[in-house]
Amino acid sequence: MVLVMVVCAMPLQTGAVEPATQPTTVPVETPTTRPFMPDNISEAAIELTHRQKAALSAVRDGQDWRETAFFMMLARTAELVDPEASAKEYSSLESPAVGHLTDYPNRYRAQKIRVTMTVFKSRELVSGSKYWDARPDWPRGAKVWYMAGWHVSEDSTKAEDLVVYSVVDPTKLLGEPSGTTTSGEQFYSDRGRSLELAGVYYKTFRQETIRSNQSDRQVRDYPLVLAYYLKPAKTAAAPTSPTGGLSNTVIVALVLLVIALFIVRRQAKRVKSLPIGTGAAGTVKYTPLRNIEDDDLPPDEQSAEPVDPALVDAVKAFENKRKKADGTDDKS
Repeated sequence: MVLVMVVCAMPLQTGAVEPATQPTTVPVETPTTRPFMPDNISEAAIELTHRQKAALSAVRDGQDWRETAFFMMLARTAELVDPEASAKEYSSLESPAVGHLTDYPNRYRAQKIRVTMTVFKSRELVSGSKYWDARPDWPRGAKVWYMAGWHVSEDSTKAEDLVVYSVVDPTKLLGEPSGTTTSGEQFYSDRGRSLELAGVYYKTFRQETIRSNQSDRQVRDYPLVLAYYLKPAKTAAAPTSPTGGLSNTVIVALVLLVIALFIVRRQAKRVKSLPIGTGAAGTVKYTPLRNIEDDDLPPDEQSAEPVDPALVDAVKAFENKRKKADGTDDKS
């Protein structure tokens, strides 16, 4: 009997001591509701979902670019395609130097930027093909165009290598290529094809380049931009080569300078050979009255030619005539 009473009393006792839950005006933050902005994303980044930000938080610069965040950002960049709106905002976008993109990628990641680019090679890639795997964020059949070339920023004349993946077809702007490889990569002339683009900066990736002699291997970091707007460049870019070569402008200036010096030298030689005087005296060329070959000899070995007597008599006659005229001997 006593045991039954104790068991029955336990719920009553527990309910009596449990405090009532008080309402709160401050919502409790959880991982799904708390604002999420990784440190490696720009403060001026485009609008991103929580999933996209989480993927970007795992991005590591200087490593391979084929990662989940890349395909996710490709899909997000495709949503920005609006030629009319992009044309209006293009001039207001920041145009950072490539060195800044490489040295401070966190400052620009997922941010809209504008680029003036000289394209030297391009290639169309189709998702699900031999060279491009299909992904959930970039499904089978979706296209993207790879472009590699140089970028010249507004505050620098130095050109740097740049890689762009465009969700907009650049074929019409680039025109006919100079050559095409068996894999579909298209090459352009030595001067390349210039265009302007607006894109979202993604990251830097590290790649080893091998020159034709197969011995010069160089590992470099390349900035990667996802383009959503393309237009023809106002002026054809003629940047300084990243390898340190002279630009076409400098070469032309040096050639013109050499030609100018040649013309001036030739003109001076022609004037020196012309006769002096006019009329009958015009056929007489300048000849020194003394033996100029003796100038390099010691004084005692130089030939001493007498002064022309007629010249001495003329000087004396002039002085006598002046003395008789004014009665002075002023030779000033």
